[in-house]
Amino acid sequence: MILCDLHCDTATVLYHLGWKLADNERCAVSLKKASVYDKYIQCAAVFTSTRCSDEEGWEQFFRVRRYFLDECDRTGSTLCTDGGMLRDFLTDPTRRNAFVLTVEDARILAGKPERLGLLYDAGVRLITPVWGGTSCIGGAHNTDEGLTDFGRETVSEALSRGMILDISHASPKTADEIFTLAEKYPGKVCASHSNAFALTPHRRNLTDDQMRRLADSGGIVGINLYVEFLNDTGDATAEDVLRHMDYCVNLCGEDHVAFGGDLDGADLPADLPDVSSLMCLIPGLHRMGYSDDRIEKLFHTNACRFLTEALD
Repeated sequence: MILCDLHCDTATVLYHLGWKLADNERCAVSLKKASVYDKYIQCAAVFTSTRCSDEEGWEQFFRVRRYFLDECDRTGSTLCTDGGMLRDFLTDPTRRNAFVLTVEDARILAGKPERLGLLYDAGVRLITPVWGGTSCIGGAHNTDEGLTDFGRETVSEALSRGMILDISHASPKTADEIFTLAEKYPGKVCASHSNAFALTPHRRNLTDDQMRRLADSGGIVGINLYVEFLNDTGDATAEDVLRHMDYCVNLCGEDHVAFGGDLDGADLPADLPDVSSLMCLIPGLHRMGYSDDRIEKLFHTNACRFLTEALD
């Protein structure tokens, strides 16, 4: 089985703790843990804590990036910056691990338009524009605000450069504006780590209308493993992951759902403690009537297709 996951915070955690990508005990992601898969593709987010100012976050991004790229070099992992590189990786039997670099919370642009080009040159190919509250980009899920003028300029330029826009963490108004700006760029919008609001009414989760709009535009939903987004008890299990996944498949279609586990950025179900444990979901999917082909779509086919097409 191949795994392609749309969101983790591992790069930032490794940097702060000085841990290794190859093997570490406490992160949910390491290449040792991911070795249960034939190949492993991970969108690796550089996240800026709210303890950092926008400028501090900008400077920290480059430190985290350098640390993570050094770890990729040490482990022979591939950093994919276009669809061709990802396709080549998938067909190369000598390579096992690949990453796509992303930024979570574009407030680090700090209102400076030239910085987006610098992120692109640094290899960033997916941007989660907002995270919490309001910023120079716009309003997050816990606000009713939309994009600022600078936010609209940033989203438009990112799309024109071929970057992917992520509506996870966006307010409904911000998400709606991103969809509108992306109408000329089909297949460029995702929700990298969000679940179904209809099942768990948390403002970070997606409404049915948002999920349909994602599917209709060629986008994809990455199922988040954060317990608070899986049910309202705070004690979620693998069964809750299966429930959200099945709901999204039935709503969006089997070609528009993947994993976006939020690994190393969220409290995970006790029975899904790390990246290797996602394999434990396969018997449950079989029990729900999913064929091997449909399971492979959820584990990797959908996400790999979305990424390769969006990054071409």
